[in-house]
Amino acid sequence: MKKNKALAVPFVLWAILFIAVPLVMVVWYGVTVEETPAYVEVEGIDGQTMFQLEDGTLTAERPEKQTVVSLANFKRMLEPTYLKLLLRSLKIALFTTILCLLLGYPVALILSGRDFKRPGLWLMLIILPMWMNFLLRTYSWMSILENSGILNSWIASLRDAIPAFDRWLTSMGVGKKIIFLYNENAVVLGMVYNYLSFMIMPIYTVIEKTDHSLLEAAADLGASPVQSFLRVTLPYSLPGVLEGITMVFVPAVTTFVISQLMGGGKVPLIGDIIQNQFGKSSDWHFGSTLSLLVMVVVLAFMGGLQRIDKEEEPQKEVRIL
Repeated sequence: MKKNKALAVPFVLWAILFIAVPLVMVVWYGVTVEETPAYVEVEGIDGQTMFQLEDGTLTAERPEKQTVVSLANFKRMLEPTYLKLLLRSLKIALFTTILCLLLGYPVALILSGRDFKRPGLWLMLIILPMWMNFLLRTYSWMSILENSGILNSWIASLRDAIPAFDRWLTSMGVGKKIIFLYNENAVVLGMVYNYLSFMIMPIYTVIEKTDHSLLEAAADLGASPVQSFLRVTLPYSLPGVLEGITMVFVPAVTTFVISQLMGGGKVPLIGDIIQNQFGKSSDWHFGSTLSLLVMVVVLAFMGGLQRIDKEEEPQKEVRIL
């Protein structure tokens, strides 16, 4: 028992230093502000400039900023500007999560098929981009989508080679250079590309571990492939789906790199504002308050997913009607 407790010491220390302490600091900064006490300059008896505070105290030194507990940042956080940014972040994150699910589930289902050859090779190809630098992957997409990029060059070549295609694009109001970057669509594309593997892997892992004899039993009982999927595969893959949704939604709602690069600053998200508060604005107090807001939203989202998982757990039964 003592040996087991000793083995837990490094983890406890790590959790305290890198989870508990930063969280306490964020909460402290979030509920405090720096403000200078109100004062007026008065002339002392000897002609020296004095500073009189609101309570009548006289001091020879100019009052400095003090850290005081205040809910002013929470009131500021509820301004329409920041609420709109939060709603936009949630909208883009949800849309990204849905797209990743629609694309990732079929891929995971195909890779886990018993007749699929060399799934390990395809999984490695899916994971391989994750080994590359995040910024490098994003810049690669920017080079593809920019006005003088590969995609626009291909489209220009097709327009030159096929006049009918050029006339059709012109009739649709499409100019010679199609603007793919610096809009919400580009931000969503960047998120889907960077986070799609986070959806595929947990779903694949769960489906791969599903007992295939259940599918055979369902077929013996007269179930069609669609019925087998809806009553066997889908219920048993739900934990992987929920895990994938969490792994995509959380980074998507808090990202700022993709929105800054592929959005070009024209699609600011809540993560951009938080990053700016800790960076250029140097307002750590308001940045911490916004961080707490995002943390509450993420925890509420994860709590909802966990509740769904618990409600679905008892219903994992194979029933062919």
